[in-house]
Amino acid sequence: MQEKIEKILVVDDDAAVVDIISDVLLENHYEVFAAFNGKQAIEVALNEQVNLIILDWEMPVKDGIETLIALKQIPDMESVPVIMISGRMTSIDNLKQAFEAGAIDFIRKPVETVELVARVRSMLMLSNYYKESLRKKDWELTLLAKTNHQNDELLSELIAFINKMYQTCKDIDEDKFNTLRSMLNRLKANINNNSWEQFEYYFKNVHPGFSTNLLKAFPKITSEELRLCYYLRMNMSSKEIASLTNREIHSIDIARYRLRKKLKLGREQKLHEFLMKF
Repeated sequence: MQEKIEKILVVDDDAAVVDIISDVLLENHYEVFAAFNGKQAIEVALNEQVNLIILDWEMPVKDGIETLIALKQIPDMESVPVIMISGRMTSIDNLKQAFEAGAIDFIRKPVETVELVARVRSMLMLSNYYKESLRKKDWELTLLAKTNHQNDELLSELIAFINKMYQTCKDIDEDKFNTLRSMLNRLKANINNNSWEQFEYYFKNVHPGFSTNLLKAFPKITSEELRLCYYLRMNMSSKEIASLTNREIHSIDIARYRLRKKLKLGREQKLHEFLMKF
C-alpha cells in the first residue's frame, strides 16, 4: 500500500524564503504548494486539500493574521494546522494574537531546517491523530444508532408476540392484556425518543456546530431533513438509514434527492463530502 504524501502550502512574499522552505520539505518527501501573498494562499486552499500551512506574518495584499482568519472561515480548512513564521512579530502579544486567530505553532525567522522539519512532523502527527480520533467517534456513533435500532426491533417483536398470544389464547383477561399492550407501546415510544435524544446529543458532541452552521446556510431545512443530514454526515448508505429509521430504501432515496435540490448541489457533488464542510 502506497504511503500517503502530505500536502503543505508555504506562504511568504519573499520568494527566497519560499524556495528554502520548499526545498527542505521536498527533501523530506512532502508535496509543496507556494503562494506569495494572502490572496494567493486562499486561492490555493480553495482548490487543493492541503494538510498543513506555513504562513508568513508580514505580507502585502493580506497579512498573515488576516489570511489566517480568512482561511479558518473556509469549512474544509478549520482543522488544517497553520504554523506562523516571522522575523519581527515575536513578542508574547504577537504570539497570543496568532494563536487566537487560529495558528497552532510559531517559528521565528530565519528558519532553522531541523526545527522546521520537527515542527512540521509534529503538527501533521497531531492533525492525523485528531482525524483518526474523529473517525473512531463516528464509528461509535454509528454503533450507538444501530444498537438503539436493535432494541427497538426487539421491543416491536415482543409487542407482536403478545398480540398473537392474545388472539390464540381464550383465557387471557382482556383488560389486563390491553393495559400491558398500552404500557409496552408507551415504553416503545419512550425508548424511541430517548434513543434519538441520546444519538443527537452524542452527535453534537462529536461534530459541534454542524447543525447550527448548516441551518444558518440553509434555514429552510426541516427537522426530518436535518436528521437525515446527521446520518449522511456519517457517510451512511440509504440502506443503512432505511434500516435505522424503519423506512423503505426508495423513500430514503427520494428524501436524499429532495435534500440535494434544497442544498443546490450539482450532479458531481457528493452529499457526504458537502456536509463534512459544516
